[in-house]
Amino acid sequence: MSYFKLSWKNYPLTLQQPFTISRGSKEIVNNVLVELRKDGVVGYGEAGPNKRYDEDADKVRDYLQTIPEDFFADIQSVEELVARLDKHSQTVSPIRSAQAAVEMAWLDWLGKSRGQPLWKMWNAPKSTGPVTSYTIGLDDLDVMQQKVKKAADFPIYKVKLGTSRDREIIHALREVTDKLIRVDANEGWTSLSKAREMIDFLSDKNIELVEQPMPAAQVDNLKILKQNAPLPICADESFLGDESVKETAEAFDIINIKLMKTGSLYKAKNIIDRARELDLKVMIGCMIESSVANAAGALLSLWADYCDLDGHLLIKNDPAGGLSLTDEKRVRLSGKPGMGVYLR
Repeated sequence: MSYFKLSWKNYPLTLQQPFTISRGSKEIVNNVLVELRKDGVVGYGEAGPNKRYDEDADKVRDYLQTIPEDFFADIQSVEELVARLDKHSQTVSPIRSAQAAVEMAWLDWLGKSRGQPLWKMWNAPKSTGPVTSYTIGLDDLDVMQQKVKKAADFPIYKVKLGTSRDREIIHALREVTDKLIRVDANEGWTSLSKAREMIDFLSDKNIELVEQPMPAAQVDNLKILKQNAPLPICADESFLGDESVKETAEAFDIINIKLMKTGSLYKAKNIIDRARELDLKVMIGCMIESSVANAAGALLSLWADYCDLDGHLLIKNDPAGGLSLTDEKRVRLSGKPGMGVYLR
């Protein structure tokens, strides 16, 4: 019997500039690229582990090494693959970014083997998703202003906050742009009073939404915060994928779905469907990732209200091509088979 051959390699992504959020700063992100080969066809995937979820490249590789040679035998659908990955993860330490990379590579292989783009196989309404925001990480005020000016062709910025100088940051950025801003506090406002104070301050600053204003553990306070907030509140760290979508909707207006959190495109698509039933809006986000993983995110964004898929734009050494943006900065998948990306 001809088996799939699963292989992987480290691929450190070098950021254009140091990337800082309320939890820390980084210049290099250690991701893992995955290849799945059979019958002369190669599917690609990517794991972007994040220490916030107790994952790193070593744990990704350790997980991948546990997958046996015959793991993919007789799998006919993504539902079967996800079920097998879930069963496997009951016997080893589950690493969601690694699971996402494996599923991504299998789906890419499947589309290529059938000669069809995955977005067509999944009956997406179109190949172009929402406008992506461009992230402005924390830095000195003049540097943040320069970042905004350098990204002047983007219509929406995502600005990291969650510091003692948040007001100064917003005032400084409003000196150089009046464009729409999405604020991401990354759990940085640690009290209900602080979160309310900051959202009230932001309410007349042309802010589209506020992402994860408070720590995920403060569930009750987040529910209270939503009740009278003048801006939409978006869940990120509060929603990994296993949580009740209905309960999440009690504290948030929007959920940010990231493949490295959910561990599965198939599961993420089901989450989108459940969110729609509850009138909960959906953003598709990313970690620092290359075009490989961001193309998978772009596929999901075809059913989303918002997207933040700029990880591949923030790095110097994107290993892949095939994911593009329109003049309006909407994410656009190619018409090539599978995910539509290729390694350079």
